[in-house]
Amino acid sequence: RETVTSALIYPIILLTVSALSVIVLLTFVVPQFQRLFADAGKALPLATQIVIAAGDGFRYYWWVGAILIVLLVVVMRRQLGQPSSRIRWDRWFLRLPLFGDLIAKVETARLSRTLGTLLGNGVSLLSALTIVRETLSNQVLAGALGEVAEHVKTGRGRVDPLLDAGCVPWLAVQMIRGGEVTGQLQEMLLQVADTYDGEVQTAVKRLLTLLEPALILGLGVIIAGIIMSILVAILSLNELAF
Repeated sequence: RETVTSALIYPIILLTVSALSVIVLLTFVVPQFQRLFADAGKALPLATQIVIAAGDGFRYYWWVGAILIVLLVVVMRRQLGQPSSRIRWDRWFLRLPLFGDLIAKVETARLSRTLGTLLGNGVSLLSALTIVRETLSNQVLAGALGEVAEHVKTGRGRVDPLLDAGCVPWLAVQMIRGGEVTGQLQEMLLQVADTYDGEVQTAVKRLLTLLEPALILGLGVIIAGIIMSILVAILSLNELAF
């Protein structure tokens, strides 16, 4: 968790600075040209009208955006606080491109490390599963682990619910199954944890490799669009003057 959080600090700062830059352009720079266009009295190009309308929206209706953000946060917290809704959201998170795979690997590494450590210190498997289930943040995986506990009680196979849930990587399930068959479950769980800790670091690096240039490119395109819309309007005024 700390690795992922630390890796996302720079993209978050970049995204914040990008948003502030666009807001400053729309609320302080564009209105200066708006007066010029109003004095000229010529119909503006569509792109310029859109930029000016966006600037007016930020200046006069920013409070609407603030209220919507607060409402969104309240609704999301309420949704995530309800077990049935939380399961639906967690299942949706696992299906996200790139991020869903990262979430699954983080949870798999956490599950394997905690369970292997508990078993190595003499905790019974059933008690260890109950403890590990409480450490997981994704409720879909926690539910699958609850099914594993039920299988342990009835003496059936232990890893089938993890495979049926579809949220635990196939390789991890097979490694755990191998450890169960050979009587080396604890050692195999720790091996799975080491493997997916490395996978998480690799996945984070790949995400950052894609995310940083995407943010920079997106900011460049937005700012270039704003500037071009102003330049087009200025050129149209010059054509009218001549």
